[in-house]
Amino acid sequence: MIAVDALTWFLYTLLKPTLGQGEKMRRIALTLMTCAFALAADSPFVGIWTMNKTKTKLDPNGPKIESLSIHITQEGSSLKVVVTQNGTVAPAMVLDGKEHPIPSGPGLFGATHYVSTPNGKIIEAVYKRDGKAVGTRKSSLSADGKVMSSVTEGTRPDGEKIHSTMVFDKQ
Repeated sequence: MIAVDALTWFLYTLLKPTLGQGEKMRRIALTLMTCAFALAADSPFVGIWTMNKTKTKLDPNGPKIESLSIHITQEGSSLKVVVTQNGTVAPAMVLDGKEHPIPSGPGLFGATHYVSTPNGKIIEAVYKRDGKAVGTRKSSLSADGKVMSSVTEGTRPDGEKIHSTMVFDKQ
């Protein structure tokens, strides 16, 4: 929204014939800086998230998780995610809407690849095995951005269905 408002103001500035050349240049520079800051803003997912064990509902057929924290950073338009589960740090994953191999090898659902797409206050992930989707995860933020809920569904290689809802608090 800020970028659209800045663009509108930028176009108005260029079309307004009564301004002097110096004022036009100053306004153009200010508008371009505003657009750059708006586009460079961090994703609301950036930060450290810790699992709220009381609110989390893990599937009994899924992995046993005592503690889990997620560290999300932004690198350009991509997000980088490092997960620490039960004290073990997993290799970083990149969320950029492109397909990537799972860096730690076959994971939940026996998946070997993932596609994860951040979009505002939602991150949707698809997990694949042999080119076919075998699971999904949808992570969404609360209105105030302090709580993240992740719903994971899919089928393990043995045919067992899994459904978990994890809740994380932003630190």
